[in-house]
Amino acid sequence: MKTTESWLKFLNPDSLKQNLIRSSLYLTCWEMLKQSVMEQARDFYTHQWKNGEPVPGPKYKTEILSLCKKDPLIASALWFRKQDAISDDDIVLLRGLRAHRNEIAHELPKFLSTAENNVAMDFFDGIFYLVQKIDKWWIREIEIPTNPEFARQTFTKEQIDEVQSGRMIIMSLLISVANGKDDQLRYLYEAMKKGFPDESSKGPSPEQA
Repeated sequence: MKTTESWLKFLNPDSLKQNLIRSSLYLTCWEMLKQSVMEQARDFYTHQWKNGEPVPGPKYKTEILSLCKKDPLIASALWFRKQDAISDDDIVLLRGLRAHRNEIAHELPKFLSTAENNVAMDFFDGIFYLVQKIDKWWIREIEIPTNPEFARQTFTKEQIDEVQSGRMIIMSLLISVANGKDDQLRYLYEAMKKGFPDESSKGPSPEQA
C-alpha cells in the first residue's frame, strides 16, 4: 500500500509541484532565519566594512563565537539568549528546525516520492515564531535606541508590538504560499502592476534607442 501511495504522490503533477514548492520555501525561510540570528548578532559587533562586506570587531569572537566554537549559528543564538531575547526552549526549537532543513536539503527525493515523508508544515510556524521574536527584540532594543531619527519620539508598547521587519513581511507571504494561500500575494502583485506606467506609453527602451 505504501508503495502505491508513494507512486501516486510522485506521479500526481499537483502533488509534485506542491511538495517542490514547500521544500524550496522551507529552505528559503530557513535561510532567512539564519540571517536573523547570525547576521544581526554579528552586526552588533561590526563597525567597519571592506569591499561592501562587514568586518566584525574582535569582540565578535570573544562575545559570540566563543559561546559555541564549532557552531556559529548556535553561538549566535546563545548570544541572543544571554540578552533574554529568546529562551532555552527556543534554541531547542532552532536545532529541530535545522535538522529538518538538513533532511530536506540532503534527501529531497524522499520528500517528493515517499508517502511517509512530508515537509513539516508546523515547522514553518516555528521559523516565523523565532524570526518574529528576534527581529522584534532587535528593533526594540537596538534599532530604535540607536537611531537618531527616533531620539525625540516616544513609542507605546502597542506600537512596538505592531512593528514588523521586512523579513517578517516577506516570510509571512512565503508561508501563505506554502499553505496554498496565495490570494494576498496575487492582490499585491496586481496592485503593484496597476501602479506602474503603461509600457506602451513610454519611449523606446535603451536597447531600442
